[in-house]
Amino acid sequence: MSWYDVEKAVTALATTLEREFMPDLIVGIARGGLIPAVRLSHLLGDRLLRMIHIKLYRGVNLRRERPELLADVGKLPKKVLIVDDVADTGETLEFVCGHVKKKGAREIKVATIAYKPQSRLKPDYYVFETDKWIVFPWEEMPVQRVG
Repeated sequence: MSWYDVEKAVTALATTLEREFMPDLIVGIARGGLIPAVRLSHLLGDRLLRMIHIKLYRGVNLRRERPELLADVGKLPKKVLIVDDVADTGETLEFVCGHVKKKGAREIKVATIAYKPQSRLKPDYYVFETDKWIVFPWEEMPVQRVG
């Protein structure tokens, strides 16, 4: 995906969220969900934003038995939107939803740019469905020098 594609996707999410679910707080899942979460925060009128960092892998194809919490969100208000770039296996999203509920959120919705049909959790809001590998612009390597 290009930066332009991401911006169009996040803008589409924001348009739908303005009509259907205005959160008190947005929780971005590090790392892939941080950029979409920041953009959504701005597009939804500078909504309060926090980050949660979960680690599911120890290395390439080396999954942990269960997700490890590396950075927490603190006490949460009633309406929370959880944001990630893709719902792939759904394991991280399930963990974060359960954790956010324990932290005080009463109403939780999930938004992602992409949704993979094998995911254990289907996001409440997503832009497209795919079974392909997605490379987001913040994952591209190596960084090219311009000029």
